Amino acid sequence: MGIDPLSTTFAITTGIISGIATDMLEHNADALEGTLAGKVLKRVGMIEPNFNDRLRDTLKKSLELYFETYPHYNLSGIDTFFRDPAVARQIGGYILNRHPIDEQQIQQALDRHLMSDAVTALLIKKRNLVPQQIIPDFLACYRQVLNRQLSVPQMSILLEVMDQTSTLITEIQASEARMKDFIDALLQTRLSPDALRAAYQAGQKELAADLTQQMDAAGLVQPDEAVQTIQQRLQSLPRLFAEGLCKGRLLHSAANQYFVSHGFQPDTLVDWRNTLTEALAHASKSQETLSPYFSGDTILGGFRLCGICEKLYATRFSLFLLSPSDDRNVYLELGIAIGLGAPFFLIQHHEAKLPAILEGLSRYESKGTFRTMRKELAGKIEEYDFGVVRLTKDLPAAGSQSRYLIGAGNLIDDEDFEGSIADAIQTKYPDLAAVSLAQLSQTGSASWPIEQLIDTIQATRFSIYRVDEQCSPTIFVALGISIGLNRPVLMIKDASKQVPLDLRGIGLYEFPNFTTLERDVVAQHQSFFDKHVSHR
Repeated sequence: MGIDPLSTTFAITTGIISGIATDMLEHNADALEGTLAGKVLKRVGMIEPNFNDRLRDTLKKSLELYFETYPHYNLSGIDTFFRDPAVARQIGGYILNRHPIDEQQIQQALDRHLMSDAVTALLIKKRNLVPQQIIPDFLACYRQVLNRQLSVPQMSILLEVMDQTSTLITEIQASEARMKDFIDALLQTRLSPDALRAAYQAGQKELAADLTQQMDAAGLVQPDEAVQTIQQRLQSLPRLFAEGLCKGRLLHSAANQYFVSHGFQPDTLVDWRNTLTEALAHASKSQETLSPYFSGDTILGGFRLCGICEKLYATRFSLFLLSPSDDRNVYLELGIAIGLGAPFFLIQHHEAKLPAILEGLSRYESKGTFRTMRKELAGKIEEYDFGVVRLTKDLPAAGSQSRYLIGAGNLIDDEDFEGSIADAIQTKYPDLAAVSLAQLSQTGSASWPIEQLIDTIQATRFSIYRVDEQCSPTIFVALGISIGLNRPVLMIKDASKQVPLDLRGIGLYEFPNFTTLERDVVAQHQSFFDKHVSHR
């Protein structure tokens, strides 16, 4: 049997997509204010300091959607094709200035990066691909992403530029009077507060419909069916509740609730909660409404963390806000939901920086990518990305690799923390190798970082995390996944530091200095290491 050329398909990773988006922008950034889109944005007063970041994010989302919609374009050389300066300038010139695409330059780039490789050329022929469609198909995805962001004025302007006829674009570029008329019409139509608010509400309803559709498929929309679904779910408990940290906890079905993470108060995002409630009530044809459960609403027995795990698992879904404050409790709770395989509705404030380990999470959303929403043109602006997520994947065998995962927290003394623990474990267990969480997403794997993290947590013998409150959000996502998957965990903190609220009350190993840590960590946890070092 011969080798199937399809097995050589190129793997598109989040790092590659980010690099392509950055190159597209950099090859056009210097001329932005001189482009048609730049002039309109400037005259409307909407070229903000972060506009380049916003445009880069839009290009990145367009590329994610592109490779999801057209997986047959995952070819060796596709990344260098898009990053070719000539291609980047052609795309930038079209989306910012509506310059026509120079087909000759595109063809030359295709010949350089795709057609010159024998395997890629064979794949193109076998799949009946038309390389000349690569750019038009990408632009269609770009337009689709812009259309999902109509409540953001800058994105509305970019879409308006894309939608105009070549004749009108020429008139606008040639005449100041025509430019003024164009901008006046925009302010009265697409950029009016009423239009932006309507777009925001339409986006809300679409996302609520996404959530409803996913919940309906899981039997969670109709009240009676939801009760049965959750009761059935509770009959087959995850190992976390059967034999792990929360062993013996009696779970109570909460089919009329959804869990709300830390990060925002009950009074905030009222319109979103109303939209969700209305969408579910409409879909279920029931007057019964869901009520939000906020962490700490009621006193739950046992560890606080186990009470949260129960609500994540026993309510219909969870609502998470990733805010600029980077509340570590939110990332811990999010990680647990991922580990438990529970559905959740993810909200990211536009000023919150998504940890690199979560890049690619949008691949698991209904309809592909987050939508960006801006509530209003004037006054205080709050902008968010939204997505309906339920991450599920096939897991490797538990503990099948003779390695352990160590997360130091992305602090100034990471090297001391990792070195102290690694040296102590190496002395006692020389055949056990360490995997650094900080380097996990930099290994060049073809999988997305979140997938790689889940696989590593599942396959390694155990994980060790530093859980000081100042540690990076990535630490708490990974810790949450470990808890949700019920993988062995050793949590360590600096004796002089606090831990996030969710972890308080749980026994943690405290170290006063790194000399003591290296000397005592194995001896203090001998039974833990002896139990988990050997694969059973």
